[in-house]
Amino acid sequence: MGELVRESTIMQLQYATAVLAIGLVTLHLLMQGVLVPYGEAISFQHVLSVYRSAVDGTLLEILLIVVLAHGFNGLRIILLEWRQGAGWTRGVNWGVLLVTLVMISYGTRTLILAATGQVS
Repeated sequence: MGELVRESTIMQLQYATAVLAIGLVTLHLLMQGVLVPYGEAISFQHVLSVYRSAVDGTLLEILLIVVLAHGFNGLRIILLEWRQGAGWTRGVNWGVLLVTLVMISYGTRTLILAATGQVS
C-alpha cells in the first residue's frame, strides 16, 4: 500500500475519517439515544426498524466504513511505528487492508440481512 499511495495521503485519510467519525457518531447517538428513549432504542424491533430505514441504514453503512477505516488505519500506524522493515511494512499494509475489507463486508452483510427481512 505504501508503494501505491503516499503516506501523507494515508495520514490525510486518517484525519478526515476522524472528523467524519466524530460527526457521524454524534449524529448516531443523538438519533438513537437522545431523540428516542434509551430503553426503546435498544429494543430488537426498534433496531430492526432502524436497519430497514433507507436513511438510517445508509448512515449506519457510512458509519461502519468510516469507523473501520479509521480504526484499522490507526492500528496500521501503531504496528508500523512498533517495527520497521520493508517486509514488515508490506505485510502490515496488506494484512490491515484485507482485515478491513473483511470486516466491512461482514458488517454490510449484517445490514443487508436486517434490511431485507432475513432477520426477524
